[in-house]
Amino acid sequence: MVLIAPFRGYVYNDGEIQGHGGLLTAPPYDVLSLEEREAYYASHAHNFLHVDLGKQLPEDADPMAWHVRSAAILGRWLAEGVLVRSPRPAFYAMETEFAHPLTGERLLRRGFVGLMRLEEPSREARIRLHEQTFSFHRQERLDLMEKTRAQLSPIFGFFPDEGGALLDSLARRAEGRPDIALQDTSGQSHKVFVLDDPAVTHDVARSLADSTVYIADGHHRYMTALSYRERSLAALAAEGKAPARDSALDWVMIYLCPMGDPGLLVLPTHRILKSWPLSNEEFLARLAPYAETRVLSYSECGSRGAQDALANKLQEDCRKGLTVFGLFLGGADCCFFLKIREKVKEAVAEKAPEKASLSLLDVSILTDVVLTEALGLTEANMDDPGCISYISDAWEAFRLVEAEGRRAAFVLNPTSLEEILKVTESGYVMPRKATYFYPKVSNGLVINLVDPLETISAGAGK
Repeated sequence: MVLIAPFRGYVYNDGEIQGHGGLLTAPPYDVLSLEEREAYYASHAHNFLHVDLGKQLPEDADPMAWHVRSAAILGRWLAEGVLVRSPRPAFYAMETEFAHPLTGERLLRRGFVGLMRLEEPSREARIRLHEQTFSFHRQERLDLMEKTRAQLSPIFGFFPDEGGALLDSLARRAEGRPDIALQDTSGQSHKVFVLDDPAVTHDVARSLADSTVYIADGHHRYMTALSYRERSLAALAAEGKAPARDSALDWVMIYLCPMGDPGLLVLPTHRILKSWPLSNEEFLARLAPYAETRVLSYSECGSRGAQDALANKLQEDCRKGLTVFGLFLGGADCCFFLKIREKVKEAVAEKAPEKASLSLLDVSILTDVVLTEALGLTEANMDDPGCISYISDAWEAFRLVEAEGRRAAFVLNPTSLEEILKVTESGYVMPRKATYFYPKVSNGLVINLVDPLETISAGAGK
């Protein structure tokens, strides 16, 4: 059973929202460049990034030293009333209007934020995770949570909702003026409706009880919530104390969206290899046994023309069911189209037929065959953000290789929602950063402070 509960979240006060609401929110911590971070810091003194990803100072010996400052900032905002608590347990229905990053089409995604009772990952669990995580990010988010005692951003999950019945019901309850309305600096528009009628919250919780929830984004934060509960319980026991029944420690803040929502987009996450001790000739020689390579020269149609041709070819062959990648190499006057040889895919499938839903994914082939087997990267390399970084914009990936000296970039087609479901239903998890759900859930719209002595009641709240 999936247990969902309303909660008394903290939101920016009306004066903040009315005065400069669009300058207060920020994307999740792990999708921002250094330049983008500085822009958010400078946008407003109360921009939420000051808490969720505070500045590192030159004198900081510890990369997590800013967590103490974040906790102090959060405490000050609470004391000054910059953030105020909802008077009653509520679900926070959200409408996000945005432009499709590839087509420019305006889309609307609907969802809501509540609390979900934690469940240990397993094949039988009703809460399904689909990606591996990075050890450093788990440690970093856990330390930040311990310093702030807060869930600063919701994880992102989706669930089956035949015909959109639940979200249609929420939309009817949320008619009228939103409690929060703003347009952020990226051009996305957000409306938040605070639904605190006990009859409504009870119906929402009951309607999801028999569902399966799939984690789309925030795997690190989910695992962090589990670790935080374990460590907090141990600390309480050491002091001779016990948590409340259905303690807040047992719950995690989550944004939930129906899987059929037209605004639920899955984009690819391209791989940037920051450095690797192989020449371009060695790169291609290592790849030759595994992939057919086609060269798209910049001299014939310019770099943008070659990249457009590469993008079109990737989409065309994806529709044919082929496993294909784009490759940019530093110092090359061309880009490369890679098609994995069918004999390679057959060998992968024969090795573990029961895992075919996972092992034959494009992202798995790239990780296990191209990066590991052909190029020689290790599991430690895969877990090291200093070795591989991730980006959803293929043109930015090219720029990083051409202008900023990254060694190589691999461009992928997106993993489909159907593929994600097949893998999770099989009980497996994909490689790190296998998906990029878009748009990200903006941080700062609502947060959750975690008090071990507070009781959370599914469907009603306290």
